[in-house]
Amino acid sequence: MHIGIVSDTHDHHRNVARAIDLFKARDVQYVLHAGDMVTASTAQAFVEHWRERFIAVFGNCDADRASLQATVERCGGRIDHCYEGDIDGKSIYMAHKPNTIAEAASSQKYDLIVYGHTHRQDVHREGKTLIVNPGAARGGMIRAGQVVVLDLDDVSHVTEMLD
Repeated sequence: MHIGIVSDTHDHHRNVARAIDLFKARDVQYVLHAGDMVTASTAQAFVEHWRERFIAVFGNCDADRASLQATVERCGGRIDHCYEGDIDGKSIYMAHKPNTIAEAASSQKYDLIVYGHTHRQDVHREGKTLIVNPGAARGGMIRAGQVVVLDLDDVSHVTEMLD
């Protein structure tokens, strides 16, 4: 099963559309968004395609959290300050900021940990846990927007550029 991992979209609608097209082309079954969507229009774009298979956490730039939450939950998706759950038998932890990641990784309770905030991609393993920061989908002057497509079956991943 493939999952799409995205973070820090910051309402960059062109890259949101590119990420969605790429995820659909890769037959992504779930999308994990590690925060900083900013407004409900970004959330709406994702939940239109993945509905209850869209899982997100709030980021520090998500000012109108009530609107984001209503948009995501109206279609059956999930959004909270952090996420702990299972997808296809894999235990997952997701938060926006990296300050809780070390503790979650050292617990070795999770197969996958996802975070964002830094706008820098980070994919590494600590024991049994794969840790993924997909980088910023928004991109910027120095870097292209990035997302990660992860195969949960063999835990292989591909970084995709959006710009």
